[in-house]
Amino acid sequence: MNQTSRWGAVALWGIVLAGWLGMLFVFSSQTYEEQSIQPFLRSHFNYHQLMRWLPDVTIHYRTSVVNSHVNPYRFIEFLFRKGAHLFVYATLSALLFMFLRTLTRGRVWVSILLTLLAAVAVPALDEWNQLGSDERTGNATDVVLDFMGGCAGLLVCLGLLGIVRLWRRKGRSKTR
Repeated sequence: MNQTSRWGAVALWGIVLAGWLGMLFVFSSQTYEEQSIQPFLRSHFNYHQLMRWLPDVTIHYRTSVVNSHVNPYRFIEFLFRKGAHLFVYATLSALLFMFLRTLTRGRVWVSILLTLLAAVAVPALDEWNQLGSDERTGNATDVVLDFMGGCAGLLVCLGLLGIVRLWRRKGRSKTR
């Protein structure tokens, strides 16, 4: 990769990464009510339909107990929120890894280490920020969940890079 295209790639990954961090900050600054999907669920799904569709599952999370048959709307929202944590931080780690990989000229181990550090630091700072809000609660359990999402995003990137590398090797061996 020549110098101009390398810096173009760095700039592109940096812009996408900054946009994703900005989106994360906006969502993190919203109140629980602003993020709630329960009004949408109530307007589109009948309580009794959900009771038939959902298995009877109880989740103990910190000091809360969430049961699918006691409050199916809260249960679905809980799963949606925790899934969003995984998705947002998986995507953040993938974007950060690709940015760092381009910036560090392919020094994969440096990129991996810095991505893992960020996969802990960013969610920890986010949850710490939420401690200062009256309407949100900071939660160490969410940091662990976010880190798991970050690790998943990093693993997907590494897997895809490995597949691309194998594909390129296979293509080179055919031309010889």
